[in-house]
Amino acid sequence: MTLWPPPKRNIIRPTYGNEEDCSIAKSQKSLSRQSVEGTALLIATRFIVRLIGFVSVSVTARLLTPEDFGLVGAASIVIGLFAILSQIGVNEYIIRTQQIDDEELHTIWTMRLLICTGIATLIYLTAPLAAGLLQEDRLVEVLRALSVASILGAFQSPASAYFNRELTYGKELLLKSADKIVIVTVTIACAYVFRTYWALVWGQLAGAVFSIISSQVARPFRPKLTLSKSSNVSGFAFWTFMVGLNTYGVRHVDEWIAKRSSDSAGFGAYHISRDLCRLFVSEILAPAGQVFFPGAARVQDDPERLNEVVSRFAGAAFIVSFAVAAGISAVSAELVYLLLGYQWGQAIVYMPYIATGTAAVVLVDMFAGLYVIRNQQNISTRFKFLRLVMLALGCGYAAKYGYGLAGVAIAFSLVSIVSVFGELAWLFSGSKFRVSILHESWRPALSAFAMYSGVTAMALPETWSLIIVAAIKVVVGVVCFVVLMALLWWLSGRPKGGETEIIERVRDYL
Repeated sequence: MTLWPPPKRNIIRPTYGNEEDCSIAKSQKSLSRQSVEGTALLIATRFIVRLIGFVSVSVTARLLTPEDFGLVGAASIVIGLFAILSQIGVNEYIIRTQQIDDEELHTIWTMRLLICTGIATLIYLTAPLAAGLLQEDRLVEVLRALSVASILGAFQSPASAYFNRELTYGKELLLKSADKIVIVTVTIACAYVFRTYWALVWGQLAGAVFSIISSQVARPFRPKLTLSKSSNVSGFAFWTFMVGLNTYGVRHVDEWIAKRSSDSAGFGAYHISRDLCRLFVSEILAPAGQVFFPGAARVQDDPERLNEVVSRFAGAAFIVSFAVAAGISAVSAELVYLLLGYQWGQAIVYMPYIATGTAAVVLVDMFAGLYVIRNQQNISTRFKFLRLVMLALGCGYAAKYGYGLAGVAIAFSLVSIVSVFGELAWLFSGSKFRVSILHESWRPALSAFAMYSGVTAMALPETWSLIIVAAIKVVVGVVCFVVLMALLWWLSGRPKGGETEIIERVRDYL
């Protein structure tokens, strides 16, 4: 997927264009290639970081118990709720603002430090209340230990935001990989020695400390206390906070409900299935949206080019989202057994539903940058709030009337699909971005359904190695999806859409 249209052939021919036209064409081609490379690097960054994390999970899952993971997972959703308060849009503000001065950066840092200190205090004081709400007394000590990470996060340099702004994603890969390696190393070592859930806590604290060091090395930042430019960023920060609050609710409301309706061991299986989906769905799809935002921001003053960028990006986004969701659903059993072991078989039940719902949410989040560019964060907030209410009602109904954790997962999937496609219908309404949801989605949907049906219907010998079975299913699934997509595209008259964009980007890159 990419953000930039391919250079027009007649522009780069000396017969038809002058030197200025040639320069523009070369620039467009450079941006196109830069976008492709940036997307690849971001996918690599997020996937490697999550994969390193799941090396830790795969090892510690054999040293600790589902109850241990359920306990720390419950703590993480509480910490995540408070962390929303610290989201004042540092990265988004730096990326979006064409010219940003030091006073603005220092103001943002000061605001964040004050907020993070307040958050740490709130976590410490309200830990008993959260423990009672989630019916787990041991949460008190865990939450109070993790509150330290809130303050530590405020001292990081804005290195990551600048790397995204400058499209230097190779440095982003090194920075985040190093941070994750430290977390994994400490977690595994502590789990091996102490065999307690505290290993997961100590790993997170060690990572918070190292993140300060690595970010300052990558891009030194010497902050000072000031609120001189607070008026410049307060409005942006407010809507960023509101979007973040709604985003948290959308991503975690099902986990709150799941924890209240099950014990720590059962919730551990549900929580680990959510983490697997975040690895194999979010971390594959979300980087494209991360590249899309700064790229679209560069052409925000050119409506015609912005519309073209959006329409071309949307087609490829639908294809990849459908493929990833169906693929993960089809091989969920193999993923769980390979990464976690056979004692985690309960998580398999939830995987197909959570993978589908997660893909839908990530699909619409890819276009979140459009709200920022057009200063319409309030509209994004309303859509997310509506989805949050629907999720709370749907998942709450499933839990209350005895459908269990599987019912919560199904409700999460159905509500996510309905709400996301409703938002996309509004976002692409009329001719605003020249995107037809039906036109872009029917071929990927049919291909994904055929891939899922074909892979799940395969009956391979039980004596075969699990790795071989997983590899065969992945290959068959990919071939099935690609062949059917190509056939439907050809029978449809080879329309310009996601297929065209992917083919042209691959051809251009090669």
